[in-house]
Amino acid sequence: MDAPEDRDVKLQRVSADLLLEFEVSLPRFLWCTGDTAARTVRRVVRQSTTGDLIKLLEPFQEWPQLLDSRLSSLLPPLVQAFIEYLNVHSNGYRSTRNKNADFTSPIPRAICRILYTLCKVRGGKVITRFFNNEPKYLEPMLDAFKLWSQPSLDDNSSPVPGHGPMVWEEKYIMLLWISHLLLAPFDLATITSASSGEFVPMSIGLELPAAMPPIAARIISLSTDYLASSSKERESAVALLVRIALRPDMCRAGLLDALIRWALSSLESPSPASTLNSVYAYIGVLSFIAGLVNSGETASMTPFLIPILKCIQRINVGHTQITKSIISSAIGRKVIIKILRSIIITMLHARDDYPLSSPLGKVNTLLEDVIEQLMLSLADKDTPVRLAASKALSVIAVNLKQQMAGEIVEAIVGSLEENVLWETDSEEREVIDQKGSKGGGGFNERSMNAVNPLRWHGLVLTLSHLLYRRSPPPAQLATILDSLMVALSFEQRSAAGSSIGTNVRDAACFGIWSLARRYTTKELMQVDVTELRAAIHQNEGSTVLQVLANHLVVAASLDLSGNIRRGASAALQELVGRHPDTVTRGIDLVQVVDYHTVALRSRALKEVAIDASRLSHCYWHVLSVGLLGWRGIGSPDADSRRLAGSALGLLAVGEGLDDVEISISRVRQVLKRLKIREIEKQHGLLLSLEGIVRQVRLHEKRTLQPSTTTAVAGLWDIFQSSLLTDKNFTSAALRPELTAEAACSLISALASVSYRPGNITTMTSPNPETISHCVQIITLSFMRTEEAVILCASRAAESLFGILDNGRRDEIVRTWRVAFQDDQVGRLRPNQGQGTLAALGAVFHYYSAPSPTYHSIIDILVKYTTAHAEIETRILALKSLREGVISSGVLENSVVIAVLSSLQDYTTDQRGDVGSLLRVEAIDAVAMAWQRGLLKDRAIMNSLVARVCGLAVEKLDKVRFRAWCCLESMWDVFETGKAPRAFPDVARISTFEYYMQMLSVSLIEWVRSPLLEGFVTSAGAGSESVLRASRAAFVAHSEKTNNGDIALLCNSLIGVLKRETAKDRLAVPVLEICGFLFDTGVLQRLKDANGCLNWHDFCTLVHNAHHKTGNVHRLRTAIDTYAGLATVPELSRQVLDRLTSMLLHPFPKIRMASAEALYNLTEDTRLFRVDWSIQPRDLRRSVLEIRKAPRPMMDI
Repeated sequence: MDAPEDRDVKLQRVSADLLLEFEVSLPRFLWCTGDTAARTVRRVVRQSTTGDLIKLLEPFQEWPQLLDSRLSSLLPPLVQAFIEYLNVHSNGYRSTRNKNADFTSPIPRAICRILYTLCKVRGGKVITRFFNNEPKYLEPMLDAFKLWSQPSLDDNSSPVPGHGPMVWEEKYIMLLWISHLLLAPFDLATITSASSGEFVPMSIGLELPAAMPPIAARIISLSTDYLASSSKERESAVALLVRIALRPDMCRAGLLDALIRWALSSLESPSPASTLNSVYAYIGVLSFIAGLVNSGETASMTPFLIPILKCIQRINVGHTQITKSIISSAIGRKVIIKILRSIIITMLHARDDYPLSSPLGKVNTLLEDVIEQLMLSLADKDTPVRLAASKALSVIAVNLKQQMAGEIVEAIVGSLEENVLWETDSEEREVIDQKGSKGGGGFNERSMNAVNPLRWHGLVLTLSHLLYRRSPPPAQLATILDSLMVALSFEQRSAAGSSIGTNVRDAACFGIWSLARRYTTKELMQVDVTELRAAIHQNEGSTVLQVLANHLVVAASLDLSGNIRRGASAALQELVGRHPDTVTRGIDLVQVVDYHTVALRSRALKEVAIDASRLSHCYWHVLSVGLLGWRGIGSPDADSRRLAGSALGLLAVGEGLDDVEISISRVRQVLKRLKIREIEKQHGLLLSLEGIVRQVRLHEKRTLQPSTTTAVAGLWDIFQSSLLTDKNFTSAALRPELTAEAACSLISALASVSYRPGNITTMTSPNPETISHCVQIITLSFMRTEEAVILCASRAAESLFGILDNGRRDEIVRTWRVAFQDDQVGRLRPNQGQGTLAALGAVFHYYSAPSPTYHSIIDILVKYTTAHAEIETRILALKSLREGVISSGVLENSVVIAVLSSLQDYTTDQRGDVGSLLRVEAIDAVAMAWQRGLLKDRAIMNSLVARVCGLAVEKLDKVRFRAWCCLESMWDVFETGKAPRAFPDVARISTFEYYMQMLSVSLIEWVRSPLLEGFVTSAGAGSESVLRASRAAFVAHSEKTNNGDIALLCNSLIGVLKRETAKDRLAVPVLEICGFLFDTGVLQRLKDANGCLNWHDFCTLVHNAHHKTGNVHRLRTAIDTYAGLATVPELSRQVLDRLTSMLLHPFPKIRMASAEALYNLTEDTRLFRVDWSIQPRDLRRSVLEIRKAPRPMMDI
């Protein structure tokens, strides 16, 4: 939908830096370090370095002209380095043996990759102008090509490790370079050296003239070898063969005759011995013929035109296997069109030189056949073929007389009228005549459902090319303009519902741009607007230029595609610039509908369209009509329809409330004509009404006209119409989620502008029957599970309660509570009415403490935050508690318990830690309670804040960041005496400084245990960056802390292990961090501190943690902890015995880890002599010997 926002602007800003970096890096990349005069070219370079340089150039594909000013400084070093390598190291290309060959490449390969990137960005014709053109390099280049393209083999014909033969980028660039060298102005026979061996390519059935210079034979052999290539080098091989065939000396030698005869025979009856037997080979031969016909002089090519044309005609018939394979290829069909175009152009130029009786004199007959074929090709399934056909028709038309060119335009316009349907006032569809008239009836608009979008693309593109070349006479501009304006709004939907027709609209933008550029203001102003059937919805007296501007404003502001919006903006700029003072406020309009501003669709709809509508009412009119079409409320995706609804609301109140009534009337008229299956359009229309009403609410201080008030109040009738029946909210075929969202949004908007005490509006409230329908709609919407629907339904309930009395409110709430009466365990199914929970929270603020409804709402919401409900239900219930109950200033004990339980929820399923979603919601609930001043009870505050502290150091980034945002606002509760350091984004809360700040409150008694529970998940099971930062922070914190405080922290860790022994989520990270603390010497500081730590209880807890478990990770961490405990003198013997017993563990990895730990402790070399991967029963004797032997401890 959205074009990359201002990407070309960003490129323009950084282009100088990119090119400067490339220019600075290039010398170091190409040359060895040394004096400039004595520097030598490198032989190999890193592939990664080459890739980095290429990445600096690739962004310029969208704006290649930015390279032009720097090409003269960028290309010569590359060319010079290649030539030096060719002269000095050419023979070393194959013999290069580098142990890093997989990561490096020869410098010619790297240079060719960069040159190819430049050719891709700027075009081969531009880049080759900077190639060295000295003829002395022709033979060295041919020798190098032959040598480098062969694989490196040893004496046994086995491949030698190395860089391998040339890749396709090298072949492409070198073939292109050789063709550039053939521009030498003297005969090739004069550059042939004595060492040039003659090689005639007999494998393709080509017989060369006898007087062919050896170097020419080599070039022909080289180029024909790559005609059958499937990659890019085929193009440069074709260019090389065309270049040598058209050289004057080669033509005199008879090479052109020989090559054309060979090419035609290869396509019609190839030699059995020929190697040109693939579709790529046939395409290569056709490309060669196309190059000859297009580049050759008329006199030299005239004798071959008729044979080539007959050959192409036989290929088009497609009777043989060869011709069928050519026709089946889009590239083949494209090349055929190029050949036909060039032949016809050449014949048109030469027809006066030949009598009418000769084949060349019958150009008119041939012209009709070719034009007919090109017209058929405009509907080809492949875009390149359509592009080639449209361009060919336009080029041919330029070379025809004006009358014949006009006939081509008439044929194209006539084709555009085929199968066009009209939607009449009686809602019938029928094919009408060219004038669009129907006896006694009218029409509304064209329908494009029956036309072929591919053919339309080809036809419109042809019209655009014709306009670009100014082929159509001004008298035909009316019909052309009508077709272009229809094409600018062309749209079809695929079977899957996606939008097709973007290419048609793109071609129309090009056509209007060409029209504005090639025709004068006087010629365009002479077009009668009344002849433009596409100019419906236009004001009387508008000029054709104003009509075009109106259409372009709509396309640039509302189109679904970013490319079309930008294309229409460019065409509008050309129109206003080329024809000044013809468009209403043209300069202001161009500044508003800016090429870069329209890239983002949300900005184009909400800013560009609104600003343009304020310039003139004519723009307001066409934009409001456009928003009610397929570009707005008829968009295929819901987000676009939501944007269109908001934009229509902004448009309705543009400079006042005078246009509200008109907008509402238009929307309601479209609603009446809707079919029952047009759900998406109904969704957009209802959202448009909601957008209008919302804007009226925002501008309620303005005086409303009575008619406007009546129009807004009359929207309540929609809920009693046939559009919104119960079936619309229950039948899956009618997409009830869309209807529910739009209807609830409209209810919410209407209720917000209806009369209630304190409002100054005079809007009347709906009648009881309408309210009942609205309540039914909201209740049915509660059955949906979509987040957007639940949000809209809860808002609708809250707004509707604002216009009801207390009795009606209680009655509705009692109805909603029915869904929860039979649910005793809190397992509410998703389709059972999760939306009711959101609605109860939304309407809670209408009740006070003495009311029974007040307590019942709290009880229901608390009930569904328990662990028995589905996680989605619990999240929704807790969100309702936060937004409804806590935000209203209520924090009862049951609510506190629910929030505390949610802060400790670690539910997991196949999706992962889904409990984190509930923890985040609970953190927000604590933050809300703090903001409302509800945490006055010290015990409640401590319990909640302590849990948030634990979440602020847990391993999940999103939870950690949300918890930190909550703590930052309530940091004063820790009474540290200083403000906390700011950590404004997610990246900052994974740093060493962050964890140091959080550990600074770890000595507060009521914080310590919950904080360490969260901390161990980061230090023991977090990501690499989190793990490193948290562990480093703990060690640094310990170094600044005395032994007594360290003992408090360690005892808290042991307490966590004691409480959570059965839970892998905490037990394994605690063991992990304990092993780490032993490794860093933190726990060793407590060995001599009597009474600080109960080592025996600690050892027992470690044993309980791994006893009878199959969790390998838990076992490994226990072994690491045992290795540290073994250094405690009073536990040494006990721990060594436990480690020795684990040498017989069923898991081989555990046996190996135990042996490694024992060796580190005792240095018993017998542990290394045993294969611990064998069965435990075979290890008993070895373990017994190790157990009996004395085991001195190392000094640790």
